[in-house]
Amino acid sequence: MNLQIEYLKTFITLAEVKGFTKTGIQVNKSQSAVSMQIKRLEDEVGKKLFERVGRTVKLTGEGRVLLKHAVRIVKEHEEAVRALSEPNLEGYIRFGSPEHYNAGFMPDLLSRFASIYPDVVVEMQCKNSDKIKDAVEKGELDLGICSQLHHSEQVIAHDPLVWIVKPGFAMPEHKILPLAVFDDGCIFRSWTLDALEKQGVKYRIVYVSQSVSGLIEAVRAGLAIAPVVRSNIPSDLNIIGLEKGLPVLPVSNIALHKNKDKVSDTVECFSEHIIRSFGEKT
Repeated sequence: MNLQIEYLKTFITLAEVKGFTKTGIQVNKSQSAVSMQIKRLEDEVGKKLFERVGRTVKLTGEGRVLLKHAVRIVKEHEEAVRALSEPNLEGYIRFGSPEHYNAGFMPDLLSRFASIYPDVVVEMQCKNSDKIKDAVEKGELDLGICSQLHHSEQVIAHDPLVWIVKPGFAMPEHKILPLAVFDDGCIFRSWTLDALEKQGVKYRIVYVSQSVSGLIEAVRAGLAIAPVVRSNIPSDLNIIGLEKGLPVLPVSNIALHKNKDKVSDTVECFSEHIIRSFGEKT
């Protein structure tokens, strides 16, 4: 079986936009060329990948299976091309990230970068967003990502803060809301409490954690509800909101800050890797 990268890219785009004309515009091909590539891909795998629904298309069961693998194949192909086309890099980078991105997302980001640039050492430090920005400005970090409310030229992605609960969790009616939150000093804690107080929702903090994994485990145990960024939501927990009388939480603008005195090809390459990774995740 020969799954051509070009065909997989067209397949992924069609799965996202659900129309041949829109897909053609995005991949810079005619509608007939898109149809031909999808037909050849279906012939290659021996399965029907899409079915028509009016003027749109949707994935079949086999198409959904292929999509998961296609996304990974294309990503790894692009990383391999970058690794072979870019100069060998080496050096030492001091990088800061808030804790809420260190439960799965950040280790994967760092692992993929290390596999492409094995001679670059990245030292990651977990800090609150305000401390990361301050450390970058002082030269204690070369670069770092921060969560912030306002938009700025440093913003590279957006990640909404949402409420999560355990399936079947009984929301207390006209009672005090059990809440799991980050420790003092975390801006997500401030955003959450401000939103609840503005809407007049009574709450009691029953669980405090310095890590997002701690909040998630408290929710899994049915002890409380918790605010986390959408990119951190495990598949076994649910999002709730307005239908339960909860306030809409802010969107976290993810900003990438770099120390102007520490600019190098190595730092710039890592910065681009961060931007691509957040684009894929959020």
